[in-house]
Amino acid sequence: MNKKNGLFILLIILLSSLLFAQGDFFGNRFKEQQTYPALSNSENNYLATLASDEVDFKMNADNDSSYLELHKKAFVVDLHCDAIGRFLKGVDLRKDNAKGHVDIPKLKKGAVDLQVFACYSPVPQNEKEKMQAAKNVLRQIDGIYRLVEQNTNDLALVRSYREFLKVNQTGRTGILIGIEGGYAIENDLSLLRSFYRLGARIMTLTHWTHTDWADGSADSIPVFGGLSDFGEKVVKEMNRLGMIIDVSHVHDETFWDVIRISDDPVIASHSSCRALSDHFRNLSDSMLIALAKNGGVIGINFEPGYLKVEFWNERNKLRKELAKKYGLPADRRLLQKADANKKKRFYAELKKKTQELLHKYKIDVKTVVDHIEHVIQVTGSTDYVGLGSDFDGISTTPIGLENASKLPNITKELLARGYKEEDIKKILGGNFLRVFRQVSEKKKEKRASVD
Repeated sequence: MNKKNGLFILLIILLSSLLFAQGDFFGNRFKEQQTYPALSNSENNYLATLASDEVDFKMNADNDSSYLELHKKAFVVDLHCDAIGRFLKGVDLRKDNAKGHVDIPKLKKGAVDLQVFACYSPVPQNEKEKMQAAKNVLRQIDGIYRLVEQNTNDLALVRSYREFLKVNQTGRTGILIGIEGGYAIENDLSLLRSFYRLGARIMTLTHWTHTDWADGSADSIPVFGGLSDFGEKVVKEMNRLGMIIDVSHVHDETFWDVIRISDDPVIASHSSCRALSDHFRNLSDSMLIALAKNGGVIGINFEPGYLKVEFWNERNKLRKELAKKYGLPADRRLLQKADANKKKRFYAELKKKTQELLHKYKIDVKTVVDHIEHVIQVTGSTDYVGLGSDFDGISTTPIGLENASKLPNITKELLARGYKEEDIKKILGGNFLRVFRQVSEKKKEKRASVD
């Protein structure tokens, strides 16, 4: 190498070093702001190891091994399941059960790295139920702790992004506690703080209808016009704690109040797109845009009735017809107390005809990806959408997504549509982990200064 070439190479190296120092090389200017504590060397090394193993999969969408390999290398996060209810009824989640959507073998086969276990707090029907809401959720949280303690080789409780990384390095599935229904706090911020201390990191503000401080999505006429004064305090306290606000199930007015008040990104853990399926549980395009501006994420729900509202309407009509046929009440709560033999025949026929409806409307993995794709088109980015299956909380699933083990089919479909590896990784879990890291990590200093 002559002297002239050597000087030229030296000049290139110096210029490259300067560009790196400015943090503006190969797109580093788009890096998220480090408003939370920096990761440790071991954590950064772990992420670097995952990145170094990447392969270009987009040219091999039809190659089974390629989509499975990509799926396993991605951080796969499901933002909502109701499996703890089955555990509390005595179902052994260590087994690959014929019934049900989530158990340990299915989580492993589906390569799920982080599963949100929702502790469901139903709408209270009277004052007695209202005063038992916290106890009901505490029982479910206790169940999650017992499930994890009985399966320490497979599961681990996760309370922060850093804990998730540590758990993931061990090959175990992280379990994140969520509360579904703000009735659980019984209008008491001290209960909210107590749930946080027990490990709850997500709370859906309402379920079907309003709490005493927030309107729900099924409220035809909002009671508070969104959030009450106390509801605003709940949002602010969740921000202070570093607890993720979940706007699935809330009324549109409540959604807009949360977006206006929250300092942190929020999530809609298990909702879909209203433009594709005009159901009140889904988010409108304007809501999707606002959620993106907030930096939040929507987890697409697998409920067929939310994916195609025509299915929802026809299934409801079918339920009423079959209830009448078997002499049963149409009300779900009353149905639980009805004659066992009648119920058995009712549910058998309902299941059969529901499957027929599923095929009639062709609701499958492609339908789920249609909703994912709609979020991307409306927001102009792959940064604001994820998965929120609602497994074990829904009675019917899309074809090809019968349980958690089938989640790789989403990766396969995304590859088939030409999505890049980095974007698929965001959708499968990276987007939620960004929110989780931001909310759980950056608040440490603020909490310390206030507590």
